[in-house]
Amino acid sequence: MLRYITAFIVVFLFNAFQSAFAYEFAPIVAELAPKGPGSVKTFVARNTNPEAVALQIEVFHRTADENGEEVREAEYEDFIVSPPQMVLAPGQSQAVRVRWIGTPDIDAEQSYRIIVKQLPINYKKLNEDETSVTLSVGYEYQAAVYVVPPKAKPSAVIKDAVEAEGPNGEKLLRLTIQSTGTTRAILEDPRVSISAANGKTITLQDEQVEPLRMKNIITGSQSVIDLPWPTELASGPLKAELNTTYFSN
Repeated sequence: MLRYITAFIVVFLFNAFQSAFAYEFAPIVAELAPKGPGSVKTFVARNTNPEAVALQIEVFHRTADENGEEVREAEYEDFIVSPPQMVLAPGQSQAVRVRWIGTPDIDAEQSYRIIVKQLPINYKKLNEDETSVTLSVGYEYQAAVYVVPPKAKPSAVIKDAVEAEGPNGEKLLRLTIQSTGTTRAILEDPRVSISAANGKTITLQDEQVEPLRMKNIITGSQSVIDLPWPTELASGPLKAELNTTYFSN
């Protein structure tokens, strides 16, 4: 008697089945204006699979919690996605128009995720030992979409700097960095000046602040980042200042 094995796999990267179940969606980062011609962006979905694929497209509002972890909420009112679902034949491409219909007069950048899900499809194979394997495979794309008001500018400050303990008991410098501008703050070349209670000031840069480099802190949110404790820094109350340039997509 044949043995049947059924599995459902949702992955960001295919492994053994990458060549058999794949599609493309681009671009993965896009900016929209809150009004005018720039409020519409065209994405392209392309089926690179030898079988037909069914796709579903959803929009989520993107914020962050107090630790900088991404929080998503389904968005149903501020965008029109056309088409929201599709079936693509092998090799077929489909334009997907995303239009902002929210308020045209926003003061700060709004952040969203477009999630493209491949709806489950069945894949069957009869092995040499007559074992039938049925896999239901789905592949997911995530695109970042930002609605950016005119003249929006990034800015970030260190809200807090404290001594912390790592998972193995190691001493850490824990920084809370807040995005205070009107667009996301992507830290391109960060440098951190730290003043200890004994009056000594040190500057951390290059490899010392590598976890900060290219960190994306979305508008109105904050991120908590741990750095190795500098050996020359005394324990006690700290004051910290961030100096950085900002990366622009």
